[in-house]
Amino acid sequence: MKGALSFFFLEAKTLLLGNGETRRGKAVAVCCLLAVFMFSVFLALRPPLRGTEAELWDKVRAAQSWLWAERERMNIASDQKIDPWRTGLIGVEWSPITTTMGKLEAKRTATDPGWAVLFFKWYRTLGLREGDNLAILASGSFPGFLLSAIMAAEKMDLELLVIPSLGASSWGANLPDLPLTAIIETLRRGGFVRVVPKAATLGGAGERAADLSPEGRAILMESLESSGIPLIYAGSLEEIMAQKWNTLAAFSPKAIVQIGGSQANLGTDEAVLRLEPGIILPEEVTEAGNGIIARALESGIPVIHMLDVRALSREAGIPYDGRPKRKTPGQTSGILAIFALAAWGLFLLCFRRWTLEKGDAGK
Repeated sequence: MKGALSFFFLEAKTLLLGNGETRRGKAVAVCCLLAVFMFSVFLALRPPLRGTEAELWDKVRAAQSWLWAERERMNIASDQKIDPWRTGLIGVEWSPITTTMGKLEAKRTATDPGWAVLFFKWYRTLGLREGDNLAILASGSFPGFLLSAIMAAEKMDLELLVIPSLGASSWGANLPDLPLTAIIETLRRGGFVRVVPKAATLGGAGERAADLSPEGRAILMESLESSGIPLIYAGSLEEIMAQKWNTLAAFSPKAIVQIGGSQANLGTDEAVLRLEPGIILPEEVTEAGNGIIARALESGIPVIHMLDVRALSREAGIPYDGRPKRKTPGQTSGILAIFALAAWGLFLLCFRRWTLEKGDAGK
């Protein structure tokens, strides 16, 4: 690398001091050199996955393939135009258990196995170690995020408490034959996850599925009964939030992952909408609303907030609605853009497309 840098600066100096006859060719040479240099930096910043992270990425991808095969066997597989990477984690646009509208592109982005690698890194950033307690609260809207969060935690042998909210926005876990609890059970049967949810809420309006039809509520209730997962239910959202918090407090998590838009998790105060996605440390916020994540932050528990997929994707360096890549997630340094602009400016300065010959000035 040191030799390449020396050669680059020598070529730049020669270009700037060279004569007019050779400047054009040297400009092209230097620009090519800059391109090679920037590409090398890009590869250094986004290396292929290795070791534990590569194993995790591959296992998530294998779990998705298993789920896809199970859905084919059940004759409920998605059209491959809807789920081009065959993840098995994309639902339908509408069903009786659909609570709100959602973006297909966001749901596909959430299935990228790179999120599992990122969760793994986030857990270590928060200082989590084998045996530490981690709680995961998730709506049915982003089963891709939930799978990645669980598998990364189990890779680190963390103790898990999972409380899902079963309602889902469009394209999420909204298949009547395969709601969120059934997805988790299917993956457990395949040997890809170990966790059994501690309890669940119905999700939707008021966390009581008040916005669903009787048919939709019956589907969710049946899924809970068949899985044996206890239901958190009460006459009001506030009572459900209190029950959910008591379950969390008894578990004493060192961190909480919050996925999607469960009303109990977010609360009803619009202040929660101003929270940035990703890791939120208690000392970084003064207002977080009145939901579960606000109480967690007030209690000194950090939260990984998985909402606003486009912003998360941009910050994480994971392509939005793009083909999953088996590379380390992360942003490419802005220095590459500076080098590119410098190269282009140098090229325009030195690459003259015409010259004014003697005698032309008087014409």
